[in-house]
Amino acid sequence: MMIQHEDALVKNIEVAAAASREQFVVLQEYVQMMAEQACEAHTVEQGLWDGVLALGRALLGEYFLRQGSGDVGEHVSLVDGRSVPRQGLHTRRYVSVFGPVSVERMCYGEGKSEAVPLDATLNLPYRDYSYLLQQWSQAFAVHDAYGETVVQLEEVLHVGTTVRTLERVTRDSAADVPGYREAAPPPAPAPEGAVVVAAVDGKGVPICRETPPEPVGRHRRTKGEKANKKKMACGGAVYAIQPFVRTADEVLDEVLRPQAHTHRPHPQGKRVQANLGGGKEATFAWMAQEVAARNPAGTQPVICVGDGERALWTATAQHLPGVIEILDLFHVLEKLWLVAHCFHKEGSAQAEAFVEQRLRRLLEGTVAGVIQGLRQMATKQRLTGGSRKTVDQVTGYFVHNQTRMCYDEYLAQGYPIGSGVAEGACRHLVKDRMERTGMRWTLEGAQAMLDLRATYLNGEWEAFWSHHIHHQHKRLYGHIDPTILKQLPTAA
Repeated sequence: MMIQHEDALVKNIEVAAAASREQFVVLQEYVQMMAEQACEAHTVEQGLWDGVLALGRALLGEYFLRQGSGDVGEHVSLVDGRSVPRQGLHTRRYVSVFGPVSVERMCYGEGKSEAVPLDATLNLPYRDYSYLLQQWSQAFAVHDAYGETVVQLEEVLHVGTTVRTLERVTRDSAADVPGYREAAPPPAPAPEGAVVVAAVDGKGVPICRETPPEPVGRHRRTKGEKANKKKMACGGAVYAIQPFVRTADEVLDEVLRPQAHTHRPHPQGKRVQANLGGGKEATFAWMAQEVAARNPAGTQPVICVGDGERALWTATAQHLPGVIEILDLFHVLEKLWLVAHCFHKEGSAQAEAFVEQRLRRLLEGTVAGVIQGLRQMATKQRLTGGSRKTVDQVTGYFVHNQTRMCYDEYLAQGYPIGSGVAEGACRHLVKDRMERTGMRWTLEGAQAMLDLRATYLNGEWEAFWSHHIHHQHKRLYGHIDPTILKQLPTAA
């Protein structure tokens, strides 16, 4: 019986090889015909691409045939000491970037397939989709909605998939992100003279509510009841940057007028991360590790830029003791606009002048004077109601954060005073992918996407997938005696 199978396999290889050569000839003839007809280049390009996919599919099928069936004898030894018998040939589907192909291989086991030597040798994935297709599809998915990724794969590769399948692949691969982070080399120390910056920001992610059993006779939600709620993702960014000394006038030009400096230094070695389940604790613990790696000797200045949320500064004191705490200037600017509109009409020149004058004084270090002046102004103009409450809230915010508002000193040292880099990174990491119209996430699915997206944005995509594939092989095939796999015959 096995001799008959081997003879059939050799014949199938010959047929497949002939089909591959024929497909290549078809492509050459296609090019010649298109040249004779002087067809438009984009039309030829599309035809060639479709032909290349067909050729790749034919060659991949030939490759699998040449690997043989993975028959290593009557039994296969497992690392637990058992020896399982040969069951017979089974066919599995392998969906590649060229399209689906079939792989026939010998399975071993008692009652169920416990070992498939060919799958182990070729490191075939658990799911039908090849690792390369998984990697490419996830590279699409970390940028676009799953539904859009399905369309893109069909449009570019002519490969059909589903949103549910992509979600499962995201969870499968993201499960290895924590292990990859632990095994990855630490970031390089910051360049000499650079400032190490840790910045944090929060963005809401729409989370699906767990659906309770519907009461009898109830067919819709009550007024004000929502199908989902937002959970705050705490995003952090750590990077190094060269000091950039500026004056108050230069900062005003950057913030209030479109005259930003073009010679501003760029962040170096920026890494981002966001956490839902662990929230602030997990993000700050990660930032502390990053800061320690970038400042191993403890000789470089380390600053933390954030908004006025007390919980953030409490976490900063716990995880990053001794850092220079700086209140993000853009949050300060938002507060000044709120106060300005208590005294002047929105959009008026008077409101703009009000903000510029107070911002300049803050940048020059007269925080106490600004606080006192705002309170006196509110009293003299006899503000009441919501306007007076706004002034009191803003001045209280400044009082609480006064020690983090020494902007004249920060500017003289060349420190960043805005969390624009972190907010931009967090917005790009979280909001731009997780808060699109109509999106709803489970906690597990949202964290999986955040982990993969951060890995991609940190420039670690290829290294992570190598790690993931290696560990998948251990999980799927680590129970098979490796000496058996070295004896695997091929039909090439």
